[in-house]
Amino acid sequence: MITAPCILLSERDPVLEFRFSWDDTATDLGYLATGAGSISHVTAPQDINLGYKSIVGTDGAISIAKCKTKGGNYFTLTLQVPEIPLTDQTHRKDIEKFWRAYFPATLKTLGCGVRATPHPSGS
Repeated sequence: MITAPCILLSERDPVLEFRFSWDDTATDLGYLATGAGSISHVTAPQDINLGYKSIVGTDGAISIAKCKTKGGNYFTLTLQVPEIPLTDQTHRKDIEKFWRAYFPATLKTLGCGVRATPHPSGS
C-alpha cells in the first residue's frame, strides 16, 4: 500500500485533511470509517450513490475506485474535516455535495477516467 497525506491549513489550523492511497486490493470502506485510527475515521458513515463505493459521514467522506497505477489497482481517497464537532450533524449535505464534485475530478486528474464502478449494494 502507498499512502500520501494532504492537509489544508487556515493559519495553523487544519480545515481539510485528505489521505490518498493506492493498493492492490479494494479496501473495506466500513472498516476504514469505523477504525480507531485517525487516518480515515469518519463519524456516522452512510453509503451514497456516487457511482463508486463511497460513504459520507458527519465529518468526512471516503471513496474507492479501480485505478491501475504503479502504486496499485485501487485508489482510495479519504476526507476528514477536523473542525466539525463529532455530534454536529449539520454539515453532512455540504460534505456530500463537495465529495460528489471532488472525488470524480481527482480520478480524472489521476488519469483513472470517470467510468464508475457499481456499488456492491446496488445503490
